[in-house]
Amino acid sequence: MKTGPDWQGMGYKWITMTGLSAVLLTGWMMLDSQKVVLGGQASVTTPQALGASPQALSTKLAYKQGDSVTLMNDIPLFQNRRDSSVAPDQMKIEYYTTKNEKYRLASVRGEWLQLKSSDHGDFWLPSWYALKESRSMTETAPQSLKIQSGSKLYLAPDSATTWTFEKALTSKAVIVAKWKGWYGVSIAPRTWSKESSTYRPGLFWIKAGALEQRKNVADGWFQQNISLPTSVIRHLTDIKLNMATTSKQVAEWLGEPDWREGSSNLNDTGYAMSIGQTWRYERQDGQFLVTFNKNGKLVRTRWNLPQHDRNTVFSDWNISRADEYGFTTKMYGTTLPKTIPWKPVWTNQGDINYTFLQAATDDVLLMKGDDGGFSGGYYEGSIYALDRHTGQKLWRINGGFGRQQAEVDTARQYVTIYNDYDPDKKKYVDRIRHLNLKSGKVAWTYTPKQNFRLNGITAAKNVVVVDSPVVESSSNSWLTVLDSANGKTLWTRKLVKGYELLNKSADDPYVLYWEKNKLTAADPQSGRTVWSLKAKRSTIEQLGNDPYFDGIERLDPFVTRNAGRWLSLDNQWLLLDLNTGKKLAQFPARVGQRLEELNDGMLLIRENQNGDHYGEYEDFTTTLYDAKTGQTRWTLNGKIERGLVEDDQLYVIKNGYPAALNYDTGETRWNAKDTIATLRYPTNQGSYLVIDDQLLLPMDENWLVLNKNNGALLGRVHDVAMGNPEHRDRDAKNGTINRIGNEVYVGSSNGRFRVYEASRLQEAISP
Repeated sequence: MKTGPDWQGMGYKWITMTGLSAVLLTGWMMLDSQKVVLGGQASVTTPQALGASPQALSTKLAYKQGDSVTLMNDIPLFQNRRDSSVAPDQMKIEYYTTKNEKYRLASVRGEWLQLKSSDHGDFWLPSWYALKESRSMTETAPQSLKIQSGSKLYLAPDSATTWTFEKALTSKAVIVAKWKGWYGVSIAPRTWSKESSTYRPGLFWIKAGALEQRKNVADGWFQQNISLPTSVIRHLTDIKLNMATTSKQVAEWLGEPDWREGSSNLNDTGYAMSIGQTWRYERQDGQFLVTFNKNGKLVRTRWNLPQHDRNTVFSDWNISRADEYGFTTKMYGTTLPKTIPWKPVWTNQGDINYTFLQAATDDVLLMKGDDGGFSGGYYEGSIYALDRHTGQKLWRINGGFGRQQAEVDTARQYVTIYNDYDPDKKKYVDRIRHLNLKSGKVAWTYTPKQNFRLNGITAAKNVVVVDSPVVESSSNSWLTVLDSANGKTLWTRKLVKGYELLNKSADDPYVLYWEKNKLTAADPQSGRTVWSLKAKRSTIEQLGNDPYFDGIERLDPFVTRNAGRWLSLDNQWLLLDLNTGKKLAQFPARVGQRLEELNDGMLLIRENQNGDHYGEYEDFTTTLYDAKTGQTRWTLNGKIERGLVEDDQLYVIKNGYPAALNYDTGETRWNAKDTIATLRYPTNQGSYLVIDDQLLLPMDENWLVLNKNNGALLGRVHDVAMGNPEHRDRDAKNGTINRIGNEVYVGSSNGRFRVYEASRLQEAISP
């Protein structure tokens, strides 16, 4: 043996060994935590010098720093180097190698390589996986194993890093690979999920002679006769399923699903909708969802897991499996919702994500389609009509990503539609069309004289009101009132800066506007003033003008609106009779208030102590208030919304979760927070619906069914995909779920709209 120059003063010792020309690294080698040896070859006298194995040293690792490293798929990547002081089931592995990712050599530390990943930054990998001969490793069918007492697990074949195989690991260990006289053993993590991370199984090696028994894991993992624990199935699905898996393979491995459902839209907004199929495997301690595209290729999986003492997560987000976003784990509350097979009378499949019911007649449903996109992600919206009896589409108008408004006429036989964008011409063009609600035939059109865009339209009794700037970007406006029967102009009026047009629908008896400290109700046909009210403009905004507010009233698409209207004038909340202008109730308005009129006329008033409309739940107080008598029934800390009164019970969303309150005292009778989910800010789209003793509510992706008396979670309705159309709160509140008589009308997030028979729900719950 001979040594080169003494570099100890710099923290190095250059060592060579005659006869070892094939070394761990050619050209570059990291010998300590600070420096890289540059140029030439680096060799070692013994494997122990760098912790490297004889096997690693016997084969040349033909990479130098910065080189692209070729790796097999599905090899675990480590955040840091690990040794035997870290248990095999506590490696905190989040990523595996993938074929689409690029890896470059950054450094070498003993038998570890540091790699730079094109997608995920820096990681460590046992150097054996970069050797050419490691590529003869073969995948095996999953096998359970029994191992001789005292046997060892190796970081890689012949690695110097070993662990004693403890009996407790047996239930977590599965043989998945083979290489010469070695078997690759996948070991599930002790903790799968923590905070915002999901950990994945590690891959270790064991000598073939250490095995006492190997047994193939039988296919049909979810079948009752196989009796595999859910924890083992979770391990198997993690290591076996990927984007190359087909529905045929899943059926073989997992068995037939408990339920098959239409998936949510598999494409992003801006692309044509693509609905695949989701298979659901349901157990009390876990649910597994597998989604395939139209070609039967796997695109998403998700584990739904209940929260308990041994499985806790503190996160507001779904937790990714790390290598692909489509593989996730989601923590629920203490109870997973089982699927309820309530069958619809008919289903209409639309071509835009969200479907909201706008208005209805005996024969026609007027619908709004919305892709749910927000902040630059909105590409498409539509107005269309369905046959109420069959669900057949009658007609449709696509407005692209422009504004769209639909105003049904007083008799509900026609609808006036305003669009400001033409997706065919791909340019902004203001268009107002009056269509027969049933046939879609255009009765008349109105073309604005100016070339700049309108402010929009609204309606009053038998008229359509067009609101247009006097000149482009002007704060002054022309109101042009059209006869809804023929589109002819009845009268016009110029309104000055600061005006507010306050009409909401053709159910309003008069054209209603505020200007120059006066609220005016004008006759729709002549424009003459019927009544007026002196009032300064309020510094408190009209809640109806806030697109992010879900509305003071809960609007029923099947009935006309009443003549009462809550308005903010002169820093007062006023309830006005629109027929007479009489003040029915009033109370002081404050910044940060949100009003909700319950189905019996009482108000829920939410106030934020910071004067904001958003914030933490603890920033809010909620008051039940009788505005007509001026009496406060109770005030509670917290944010309480979406109320529904039934007898002496008030069903609400309390701090994000379903709850029931004593209507007289505000006392909480039940709260489903712990039962349903663990998120701090769950998404609630839609309103409550009561059917007998059941309470129905869209929440997150499911249409939930609860026992209204105690809040027990009965399940979720089969094949209904809900979602979170960001800042479409008003459409969701009024148009997602509605009931008239025995008919229940339900929208979705995958373009589907359905009608159910309320009388069939109970038999679906208890078959």
